[in-house]
Amino acid sequence: MDREMDREICGWIIEFLVRESTDEMLVKKLIQVFPPLNGRPRVKKTLLLHSIRTEILAGNVSERILDHLERIERIDRSQRLRIPDSMRQAYCAVALECTAKYLPGSCDRNGKYLDAVKRIWRSRIENLEKSKASKLVSERLRSRRRQVEAAVEDEELANVLITINTLNDAMLTLRIYLREALALMGPSFLKSQCDSILERENGSVSG
Repeated sequence: MDREMDREICGWIIEFLVRESTDEMLVKKLIQVFPPLNGRPRVKKTLLLHSIRTEILAGNVSERILDHLERIERIDRSQRLRIPDSMRQAYCAVALECTAKYLPGSCDRNGKYLDAVKRIWRSRIENLEKSKASKLVSERLRSRRRQVEAAVEDEELANVLITINTLNDAMLTLRIYLREALALMGPSFLKSQCDSILERENGSVSG
């Protein structure tokens, strides 16, 4: 068996376990010992989706999820895949949560909140807009950017943002996106092969 085939089989195994196994430690150990999955965009996407799912199951929404969504979007774009609206909505909701979480109880909006505005909206998202390639940029994202920028100086607008349950919104939109993304990908290769074998066996028994 050649090395390329080894990598392909490793990719099948990783994708199957990441999507089907509930043993998180087993998945982590296998990923560590398997060879690099260069040129395996589907497996990379599966791992990124799994990482997002793991984070939200722990009740966390961090800027790392923005990184993951951007990487997935680049993978999808390179594969000429459709970017679902649920992905854009999730990206916007996560960006807002990672910024607005610094508002409650903060008397100084020039502190951590302003740092987040600069880091997320004036750097990360502004670069996405300038690139004109990313499909994550939406009118809703632009509107949110205007809001978070204005809230730096406008206390009334800052209070409006505080009343939004941004964490819940981010969690909800991420779950919706994950379901849609996995549905669009279809079953893993090994899962589809197992299903095909079972269908043939059931057909032969009933026949």
